[in-house]
Amino acid sequence: MKTVALGEIANINPRLGRTMASDEPVSFVPMAYLSDQSAAATPESVRPFGEVAKGYTPMLDGDLLVAKITPCFENGKIGQAQLTTRVGMGSTEFHVVRPSAEIDARYLLHFLRTPRVNQAGRLRMTGSGGQRRVPAAYLEELGVPLPPLDEQRRIATILDRAAELVRLTAQATAFEGALLRGALMRVIASLDDRRVPLSSEADIVSGITKGRKLSSEAQTQEVPYLAVSNVQAGHLNLTSVRTIAVTPAELERYRLQRDDLLLTEGGDPDKLGRGTLWREELPLSLHQNHVFRVRLKRGASLRPAMLAAWVASSESRRYFLRSAKQTTGIASINKAQLGELPVPVMDGATQARFESELKAIERAVEPLRQRQAVVHVLFETVQARAFSGEL
Repeated sequence: MKTVALGEIANINPRLGRTMASDEPVSFVPMAYLSDQSAAATPESVRPFGEVAKGYTPMLDGDLLVAKITPCFENGKIGQAQLTTRVGMGSTEFHVVRPSAEIDARYLLHFLRTPRVNQAGRLRMTGSGGQRRVPAAYLEELGVPLPPLDEQRRIATILDRAAELVRLTAQATAFEGALLRGALMRVIASLDDRRVPLSSEADIVSGITKGRKLSSEAQTQEVPYLAVSNVQAGHLNLTSVRTIAVTPAELERYRLQRDDLLLTEGGDPDKLGRGTLWREELPLSLHQNHVFRVRLKRGASLRPAMLAAWVASSESRRYFLRSAKQTTGIASINKAQLGELPVPVMDGATQARFESELKAIERAVEPLRQRQAVVHVLFETVQARAFSGEL
């Protein structure tokens, strides 16, 4: 199967190419409306073109959108524009990919969402801190397997069906969150209004920074680390875990311990503070600088399970949204803001009852979790075969 540079078979960040009247309706697509799950970008609203003509990215219905900024790119926010008007405007943090007649749009979408494209894109990111971006040149130069058009469509149809199965199994396990919220609401109903800052109960540390400079004489070892894409809501995604060279001092500082709470610092507004408890799923691991580690202090009144549930609660969500820095549809919190998160004061007996109910919920959903894991592995297998000429 031949491979062709994407820039030869698609336009990257094309101009609008037409004159628009200021009152002409266009679909408006913020970053939060590009779903990493459904691979679709749907409009938040329809606005007059004159309101969004400047400072936004133009697109057409059916274009492919690639989130270029961290952590959105790492989270797999790549999808197809499904607009209610022919023309749309969206976040400046989108790269727009417009396929030519030589390549099927759905085929290309599935290829752009492969782990290898994501991993290679991370290595090409430029910038520093929370403002690292995938350059347009990466997409222009990206090699795309290009079978005949009929074969592309056949592959796209198979992958569409497989992706739908992945989404259905994810929906089946989503009711765990509803059960957990119900259990937490029963606990909250029994509490008074006393709250204390999270920093009084736990130590909060940002993780290790990639690309930092080390002395040429420094002794290092390769250690796995958890990036934003690994830390999901209520679980870890360990299908792709990278390593980083660290010194003994860094290993000591950033090494995870059982029951550490891992929280992402930003992304879509609805994913602020997304996280889960570390259960020693790997023998050894660190965490990246865009992931906070929250470790309960000795003598803290809160227990790990209750802390994790509280951080995911609607009250915490509202706090994060009020406190976060938001730009172009991307929100982030810093260590100080996380430390000020109000957490409840409660006795051990109340937490023990919650933990007992939580264990019952986990037992009930475990078969669904296992099924979801199997389906995910099968999808990645089919995906890999599809773009190596083996499907």
